[in-house]
Amino acid sequence: MAREISALIICGDRLAEVTRCLASLELLGDSLHEVLLLKNAPKTPWSPDCFSALPGCVSERLKIIESTTQVFPTKGRNWLAEHATGSAYLFLDDDSLVLENAGIAKGLRILQTDGSVGSIAYPQSTEEGKLAPYAQPAPRDHACLTCGFMTCAALVRADVYHKLGGFQELLQMAHEENEFCKRQWDLGFSVVYLPDTCICHNPSPNARNSSQRAKLNARNGWYQAVLHEPLPLLAFTFLPRLLQGARYLRQANGWTEGKWLPLLSEGLQNLATDLPALWRARKPLHWASLRRWQQIKQGYPRYQTPA
Repeated sequence: MAREISALIICGDRLAEVTRCLASLELLGDSLHEVLLLKNAPKTPWSPDCFSALPGCVSERLKIIESTTQVFPTKGRNWLAEHATGSAYLFLDDDSLVLENAGIAKGLRILQTDGSVGSIAYPQSTEEGKLAPYAQPAPRDHACLTCGFMTCAALVRADVYHKLGGFQELLQMAHEENEFCKRQWDLGFSVVYLPDTCICHNPSPNARNSSQRAKLNARNGWYQAVLHEPLPLLAFTFLPRLLQGARYLRQANGWTEGKWLPLLSEGLQNLATDLPALWRARKPLHWASLRRWQQIKQGYPRYQTPA
C-alpha cells in the first residue's frame, strides 16, 4: 500500500487549523503519496515559511495550488482532483486531524480488494478518539453500507471519482457529498461506513458563515430534486420540498438569527437563475437506486469484508 493516498484539502483563513491538519498526515506513513492544498484566496496573507515546521515526510509531498478568488468546496475539490495522481483521495477539512492510521489503512484495503466499493465514510471524532456528538454517516458501531460520506473524513477511489465527474459544482457546498454518493450508488458502487475513530473533526468557528450554510442546506434539496428525480416523482415532490425548505429555515434560528425570510427569497432567486443549468445537467437516477437509498437509511446493512 505504498504511496497510494492523495490527501486533498482546501483552506482560506484557517491557517492555524490547516497547519495542524497537515502535520497529522505524518501518521499515514508510506501510504501517503502526496498532499494537495488549495490556498483559497485567504483574506489574511500566509507567510512564506508558514509550513516550515511540518514533518519532512509531509512537507516533501506537499503541493500548494493557489486560487486568486475564493471558490466553493465543490469546485475546489474538483480542481485538486485534476492534479492528483494517487489511487485514492483522502478528503479532509482544514480543521480535520488524522488520529491514527489503522482505520484509514483498513479503508484503503477495502477499496483495493472489493471492486464493488467506491468510497469509505468515517465518523467525525473528537481529539480524544471518541464519536463527536453531532451528525455521523451511520448510526452503527460496525462496518455497514451507508448512504454517503462527509468530506471532513472520507476516502474515495480515484477512478470512481473521475467516472462520476467529481462533485456537482452547481451545489457549491452543503450536501454535495450526498448528491455525489447517490450518483455513485446509481453507477453500482457502494459506500461503506467504518466506525474507526481515526479522523477528528471539531468544526472551527473561524471563517464559517452559518446563515449562508442554512440557505444552501434548504436550496440544495431543491437542486438535487431537479438534478436526479424521475419526472413523475419530481412533479409530485417539488412543491413539498419547497415548503420543507422554508420550514427548515424558519426553524433554524441558531443559524439564521430569525432572518429566515430573506434567506428563503435568496434561495428561490438562486433556483430561478440556475434552473436552466440544472435542467441541462439533469440525469434522473434509476428507480431501483432510489429504493436502495431508502432501504439503506432504514437498515444500514452490515458490510462483510472480503476474505
